[in-house]
Amino acid sequence: MKSTLRFVLVLLAIPLSAKSADFMARVNEVYLATDKNFDLECRYLWNSSYKLITPKGETRRDSSTMGRDFVIENGEASIPMSFKVIRDGRNANYEAVFDNIHVSRNKVSSKREFFLAGLSDKNFQNQFETSQIYCYVNFAYAEPYVLKDGDYHFSVHPQKNYDWQSRLSLGIETLLKDQSMQSVVFLENGNLRGNLVSFRDFFEGREPNLPMYVFETELTDIPTTTDLVVSPAGNSRFDIKANNQINIKFTGGNHNYCIWNVTRHVLQDFLHSNSEARFTLRYDLNLIVAQGYGIEGLPLDFPARDINRSNLLKDLLSTPAKQERYHGSYIQYFTGYLAREYQGMYKTYTVKYSAPGFKREVVLNGNGTRDLIVDFIYE
Repeated sequence: MKSTLRFVLVLLAIPLSAKSADFMARVNEVYLATDKNFDLECRYLWNSSYKLITPKGETRRDSSTMGRDFVIENGEASIPMSFKVIRDGRNANYEAVFDNIHVSRNKVSSKREFFLAGLSDKNFQNQFETSQIYCYVNFAYAEPYVLKDGDYHFSVHPQKNYDWQSRLSLGIETLLKDQSMQSVVFLENGNLRGNLVSFRDFFEGREPNLPMYVFETELTDIPTTTDLVVSPAGNSRFDIKANNQINIKFTGGNHNYCIWNVTRHVLQDFLHSNSEARFTLRYDLNLIVAQGYGIEGLPLDFPARDINRSNLLKDLLSTPAKQERYHGSYIQYFTGYLAREYQGMYKTYTVKYSAPGFKREVVLNGNGTRDLIVDFIYE
């Protein structure tokens, strides 16, 4: 099948209007362009004090290597870091060089994401916590979406197999036309799709030929001002360029999986930044659906009998017991694991969570310098 047909958008039971055709073309174009993406990414995880890695320039490639330059800051000094992936037959090795002296080398893991190997100079390793640097070799992954101060509408995976009761499309289209917010439609795709790209094909310059994804939607009137981002299971990246206020209104699905992932990545990338903006995350209970099984390891599941009756989030959270269990689990991750993962990046981290039948405020102390506030609001 030709590459131009590898992605299919289906508009269900609706005559194909000019606007629908334009949207189909845009979706297809974004899918195909994303499949060609590649980049190297590094960040700190579990660092005990302030450390920040910032890329300098784009990822470079030739017939045997791909590389990218970074700068590491620790509040007292900054040093250069170069990160390179080197072809090794069908596989690859990596090499990270710090301050033009200290070298970390190892094989690229099958997952293509890993903590860097230790350095011979342990004093330098401890000073810059280089063993806490986690790097990614990304293929077929959307570039980070830039978030500036302002108002956004994130419609996550507004597609038929999630909104199988057809509850969301009219309300979402109304919000997409609201020019007071920048709307973004996140397009579903296969998770870990980039791992299907072979190193040999990449270094030999062959374009990826990845499996087709069928995106079925009832949306028909999507303004051209709406941004489109390929977001497998909600695993998107964000570049935070704000210092005052970011407001994000969520619609779509599923709240206990893909929307949870988008929320996680927004806050991860916020914590791993210098931004001091206040984040307000709003979830429209009437325009969000959920699925039976939530994120692995978290009690965010719903019984099949409830889902079969209605998968609208408002209906699923209809009793005090359900509200307490679900929202308590939701906030626990963002004030527990995520907060500990980035404890070196804030002085205080305040999460204010407000939903019908549930309110909680958590203030956490870290080892950084920023006082951060995040609001979760369900309405």
